[in-house]
Amino acid sequence: MLIWSIFAIAPAAQSHRMGTMQRSLTLICAGLLCLLVGLAACAPPQNLRGPRLVSDVGLTLTAPSSANESLAGRTPIIEEAPPVLPLPTLPADVLVVTPTLPPSKTPTQTPTFTMTPTQTLTPTITTTATATALALPTSVISPMIEIVAIPNNQICDTNWFFLQPRPPGCPLNVPNATNGVYQTFQNGLMVWVRSQDAIYVMYNDTGLPRWQVYRDFFEEGMPETSSEFDNAPSGLYQPRRGFGMLWRSNPSVRDRIGWATMRDEMPYSVQVQTAQDGSIYISTPFQGVLGLMPTGTGWSLFSSTPAINNAIFPTQVFVPLPTVYGN
Repeated sequence: MLIWSIFAIAPAAQSHRMGTMQRSLTLICAGLLCLLVGLAACAPPQNLRGPRLVSDVGLTLTAPSSANESLAGRTPIIEEAPPVLPLPTLPADVLVVTPTLPPSKTPTQTPTFTMTPTQTLTPTITTTATATALALPTSVISPMIEIVAIPNNQICDTNWFFLQPRPPGCPLNVPNATNGVYQTFQNGLMVWVRSQDAIYVMYNDTGLPRWQVYRDFFEEGMPETSSEFDNAPSGLYQPRRGFGMLWRSNPSVRDRIGWATMRDEMPYSVQVQTAQDGSIYISTPFQGVLGLMPTGTGWSLFSSTPAINNAIFPTQVFVPLPTVYGN
């Protein structure tokens, strides 16, 4: 604006004012120079810790390929590494606390419980004291016959309680004389031997076994009969006491031997003796002898010779039961 004002002055004074204008321009340039020098003096000092050039990096340029012909003649640009910042130094009395992370929880396996199958208890069937016997083989029934005396020269320490039939060999024990009971049935008979507390059952059929022996569970005070079996056919009877208890509680015996053919059982003095082969000989109240073969294979009824006199039986002696004894 100042320059344009100078040229606007009249031509008469133009020469004088041109000189003045030059001096003004000189002063203005000098002022600007002083201002620049002052500004340069007030600038902050240069950071001496900045990156310094240690050596020039020489790059060997190769000829550009045909694919990079457009880059030929260009000057490669080398980028400077970023400045490394200095690490702050803390005073010696300053305690640096490094935070410690809490320990990570180690996952623990949660125990699993496997259900153990509960054993189911099988109900135990409580059985009553039912008389049972072991199954034995059978044999053919032998009718009552008269047996001719057989000579036997063997001398035994103990005599048989009967003379005929003469068993082979010697008896294992002296005669066992004790109280007994005898009763006949449709298809057999029963004999009770008190010293053995046993009931011998003989069958007249051809089934197996031919005879059995049971324990007598009857005791005084128990019911002798049962109204359930008061329907016996005419001329037949329900057995009583020990025979009746065995007969009622054991259907197999009841069905096989049938109803009793005697109203009451017959008490008598019975003798029992065992042979060496295991045969058992039992006297009857009718002067007969029952011969029971070993293991229930058969039995026979013999007439004794001479007749057995129950009044002169020897003293009672206990005789063990045979191995075929049932519970």
